[in-house]
Amino acid sequence: MADVVQATRRLEEAVTRLETVCSTLAGADGDRRRLAALLAAARADYEALAAAAGTVATRLDGTIARLNSLVEE
Repeated sequence: MADVVQATRRLEEAVTRLETVCSTLAGADGDRRRLAALLAAARADYEALAAAAGTVATRLDGTIARLNSLVEE
């Protein structure tokens, strides 16, 4: 009978450990989703900033060209 009690205790401990691991993995999965969403937002921000930087560079090049033509006159 002592063997059954010991086996039951060991089984309960194993189930508790499995539940702990499962809850940890579930939390990690949520973290992965949250990080993936943050990464997607960061990429979108980067693309918008890159487009704005391209526009600014083009305008600056035009302004510099106009200033150079004024200086040469």
